[in-house]
Amino acid sequence: MKVLLFHVKGMEAKHMTWLKKSEPTEAWEIEDEEKIGDIELARQIREICNSVADSAEAVSVLYYGPSTETKKREIDRYERAKKRAEKNIEQISDELLRDTAIYQVLNFCVKAGDVETAERLFHQFKPQG
Repeated sequence: MKVLLFHVKGMEAKHMTWLKKSEPTEAWEIEDEEKIGDIELARQIREICNSVADSAEAVSVLYYGPSTETKKREIDRYERAKKRAEKNIEQISDELLRDTAIYQVLNFCVKAGDVETAERLFHQFKPQG
């Protein structure tokens, strides 16, 4: 099968950008305009941690290796997820839910070998009692 390409006047500068692959948007990256409650924020954090666990593990393995597209993509995905989860943690007012969410993100950071973030999160725990 032959594909015929032809020139259409006035279309010189147009490119077929609709064929270009773009980075997929994760479900947790979609911004909500309305205010949501603590339980929903905690649920979103759990979903983020579960859906990006593979990237966190890949980051720990790939971190010291040579720079590749896969490495860049996994690190970028991990960083976006961590940023979103931390943003959600800041919005949780219930101490128990916040501590649970912090633990989930802390665990996620440890999987990635992100000790600096894990230490910072650890210090956000509030002692109960």
